[in-house]
Amino acid sequence: MTPVYRILLVEDSTLTRRMVRRMLEQHGSFQVIEAVDGGEALNLLEKLDVDLILSDMHMLPMDGHTLRKSIRHNPRLAKLPFVMMSAQHCPDSILQAVGDQHGHYLPKPFSREQLFLQLDRMLAPRAA
Repeated sequence: MTPVYRILLVEDSTLTRRMVRRMLEQHGSFQVIEAVDGGEALNLLEKLDVDLILSDMHMLPMDGHTLRKSIRHNPRLAKLPFVMMSAQHCPDSILQAVGDQHGHYLPKPFSREQLFLQLDRMLAPRAA
């Protein structure tokens, strides 16, 4: 049986959230929990365990960078895999999005293949 990973999808765009959720759920290996911004994501993380966070970079009132920093300061969540999504492709933004060895960057727009390749990279070490 394929393991089911719990993904916290943090995205302020309803359309993008629906699209990504559909891709993940059709795969069959992912359970998706949604948040519309970083603040809602932090509230959910107080109550739930997840295997990976997939977050947009630019949201209000709490963006993806602030969310990632908050997570990294929490000992329980510090090593949680974090994938930052953004349509901003300049090198400084990418470096800031990645942040640390537990972070990755996924440029928007992305294909199903690009999404699953990124998730496989991040989740494979956790499954071992």
